[in-house]
Amino acid sequence: MKKNKKQKWEIVIKDRFLTNEKPENPYVVAFLYFVVFFLSFLLIFVCFFQLCNISGQSMESTYHNGDHVLLLKVTSTYEREDVIVITKDVQNKKTNIIKRVIAVEGDVLIFEPYKNEETGEELVAVHRKNRGSDKFVKLEESYIKEPMKKNSGKFSNDFPFDTEIKIPEGNVFVMGDNRNHSNDSRTEDGFFYPVEAVYGKSVLTVSKGSILEYLLQLLYHDRNTAD
Repeated sequence: MKKNKKQKWEIVIKDRFLTNEKPENPYVVAFLYFVVFFLSFLLIFVCFFQLCNISGQSMESTYHNGDHVLLLKVTSTYEREDVIVITKDVQNKKTNIIKRVIAVEGDVLIFEPYKNEETGEELVAVHRKNRGSDKFVKLEESYIKEPMKKNSGKFSNDFPFDTEIKIPEGNVFVMGDNRNHSNDSRTEDGFFYPVEAVYGKSVLTVSKGSILEYLLQLLYHDRNTAD
């Protein structure tokens, strides 16, 4: 009785993986390994990262409306100046905001008003005492769009200027880079956001119109963020 010729997939799967015999066509083996590796990489990538679409102007000039950033989802450690996405409730609806970490647990902040000598406008400087330090340092924030104005409407009515604000354990203090157009830890929501509410942190800015942006949009459903 004539023996049926083995199909290529039978050669690879049965002979290679079950009997450990060398297959007739090594190119088929190489292709199979590539497919397994590629699918595994995609699975890990999707589990660890998320594409985020910026909506609004609160992070200018770092990010602009319509920009895409890639978030790392699987971390619980956030450093000062990290850009993070926080999930919070707004009118009983879940929404996402993107802000910069200004202070972490154990840090102490002081918001000090001062007048611009040329314009007479009242501005605000931020001083921070890092956890474990005994000295306040004025923050030199090259990433902000413009100086922070006291009367911008982004400070709550009872905001404690010239008063020490200590960040409690498990929380962060955040602000947008566009300080005068950002709802953040200075507003009526309260000073702090729990680390548990952080969805992820930005690890890569995706260039508009790039091949990478196109591929990531095919791979992900955008997670939108608001001001």
